[in-house]
Amino acid sequence: MGRRKSSAVSSLAALIILCVASLALFTIYVKEGDSGPLHTVQLGASEVLRPVRGLLGFAASPLTAASERVGNIMNAEEKRELEEKVLEYEEGAAEAARLRQENERLRQLLDGQRPSFTYSPLASVVAPVGGQLTKRVKINVGTNDGVQPEQPVVVGNNTLVGRTTNQVTPNTAEVVLITDQSFAAGVRIVPPSGSGDDDSSDDSHGEGLLRTNWEGYLGVDYVDLSAEAERGDFVTTSGRAGDRELLFPPGLFVGTVESVSSQDIDQYKKIVATPAVKAKDLQEVRVITDW
Repeated sequence: MGRRKSSAVSSLAALIILCVASLALFTIYVKEGDSGPLHTVQLGASEVLRPVRGLLGFAASPLTAASERVGNIMNAEEKRELEEKVLEYEEGAAEAARLRQENERLRQLLDGQRPSFTYSPLASVVAPVGGQLTKRVKINVGTNDGVQPEQPVVVGNNTLVGRTTNQVTPNTAEVVLITDQSFAAGVRIVPPSGSGDDDSSDDSHGEGLLRTNWEGYLGVDYVDLSAEAERGDFVTTSGRAGDRELLFPPGLFVGTVESVSSQDIDQYKKIVATPAVKAKDLQEVRVITDW
């Protein structure tokens, strides 16, 4: 017990002596100049330990480089994961937009039905038919679905795109498009404010025959010079085509008037029309089987 107490007293005394010596040395170090003995000893020790510090730095440099490489790898991995997530989000957004567009298109196809019309099931355009000068397609409905020759084919809100030909089988039908040179239909030209849903001519800007000329322009022929047809007017079916009454029901939308011109020597106005639907955009159609 006595030895333990003596050891503790000795340690405390040694600590006090070290503190006093450190304080004395610090005081001398502060008061002496740069050429003093303590400064000289400090510089000498620094020179002696410099190789050791360099060796320690050299030994630590691989660890530092490795740490940087690990950090770069982690950053590259995080960047790759982030890019993958962004790509997934973009693909998901694109798919959602495509589905919304598809749903809207199908909704318009179905919402355009008139209660007085009888329609075939929704049909897909499966293939083009004919050569370069013909504008015909094949659809996947036929006599089993009530389809017969010479029936109007529409899309959307009863927009006329063609009619069936005599090439109708139980499950398929050929459709000649309105831009084919063999197609013709009686039409009326009405201002955009006109409904065009009946056979009245009170709001008509003229009547004529829709067909494509040999130059490839879709137009309305035989429109009287006194007609008020102008650019932007609507072209709708009139329900008449010469002596063939009701070849198409009246009021089917065909397109818009692109230009109107005439000269003193002309007997009729020259009217060029733009179809409402382009052939390359056709995907699903309906055949009006009765009206």
